[in-house]
Amino acid sequence: MMKLAGKTGLVTGGGSGIGRGICLKFAKEGANVVIADINMAGAEETLRLIKALGGAAICIRADVTSTVDTENMVAAAVEEFGRIDILVNNAGTDIKGAVEEYPVEKWDLLMSLNLKGVFLSTQAAVKRMKAQQYGRIVNISSMAGKTGESFTSAYCTTKFGVIGFTQSVALEVGESNITINAVCPGAVETDLIKSSVTGTAQLNNRTYEEELYEKFIKQTPLGRVAQPSDIANAVAFLASDEASFITGSSLNVSGGREMH
Repeated sequence: MMKLAGKTGLVTGGGSGIGRGICLKFAKEGANVVIADINMAGAEETLRLIKALGGAAICIRADVTSTVDTENMVAAAVEEFGRIDILVNNAGTDIKGAVEEYPVEKWDLLMSLNLKGVFLSTQAAVKRMKAQQYGRIVNISSMAGKTGESFTSAYCTTKFGVIGFTQSVALEVGESNITINAVCPGAVETDLIKSSVTGTAQLNNRTYEEELYEKFIKQTPLGRVAQPSDIANAVAFLASDEASFITGSSLNVSGGREMH
């Protein structure tokens, strides 16, 4: 039986990486999918892949740092499919750097995209979810939202913030039959992790392969990095009615790299 049959799920940053994996999983589980991304080429490729599976989906250009765009993407979901049942706040980025040299404009970018974007998207979705007395929100945090990492101060700040936001909103919206949880991935094989590992490798005077092994694989009990599907499986569970009594939680999907 499909976990999300008849539900409508909106995924920010659905045009690539973890976001694309979540969109495909939702489609396989019977959901209507709204792919929101600033990268329309990527969003359209995700749409094509869903259509190839026989799924129902639309894509919309959305900058999650814009109040207008986040309101519009939720409105588009409701207009196309009649409601919004699930929001996945996945859009985000990481830029490495030593704290004493970190450019303030990069700090501001991460605060806006990784944290403000979660707030604005949630705000827009909760208005609709409260009216229908049902909703599932899943925020993509990180193991870096539980334990600090060197050269990662901005990213860690945002991902710690996502967990705090998740817990706070859970207390507000539970009476409206809305759950909100976070998923905390470890290293996932995406373009973002390749960029991130490349950045810290340079700072640590290592090759990419050395950095990936030392920082992630060596310290992961399961001995590998995750695939987007590993994260998508956890998100689909939290978005389903099987998880109807779970809220305010932060689930590690890190192969044991993070256990806190």
